[in-house]
Amino acid sequence: MATLNHIGIAVADLPEIKRLLALLGFSIDHTEDVPDQGVKTHFIPMSRTNLELLEPTGEGAHGGAIGDYIKKHGPGIHHLAFGVPKGEFDALCSQLKAEGYRLIYDTPRAGAQGARINFIHPASAGGMLIEIMEAAKKTE
Repeated sequence: MATLNHIGIAVADLPEIKRLLALLGFSIDHTEDVPDQGVKTHFIPMSRTNLELLEPTGEGAHGGAIGDYIKKHGPGIHHLAFGVPKGEFDALCSQLKAEGYRLIYDTPRAGAQGARINFIHPASAGGMLIEIMEAAKKTE
């Protein structure tokens, strides 16, 4: 069974959102560059899930998919990410394809924190971008 792992939020002004979240009592506990995705991720643990602030990297801080997203839509919620237990990821990807869901990548890619990831295209997910991920570590 999949569980909500994080909510990805595209940010254009990281210091401002960090300041606001600090006033609400939250802080970043993990930052990681993901060059393949053109993004720097900043994870903020919440009570039952995480926020993932997605900071574009690249030319003029508007490179890559997140930079393109911000140019087109502005900052805000980018995706919902659901984690699956280690060992179930490939079967889920196959089942999604068999059920007619369009995955963004032909083969999974490496994401933040060593997770294997893929995305369900918004055109086949009710207009929402959905990330599916398999954590590098065994999940409980």
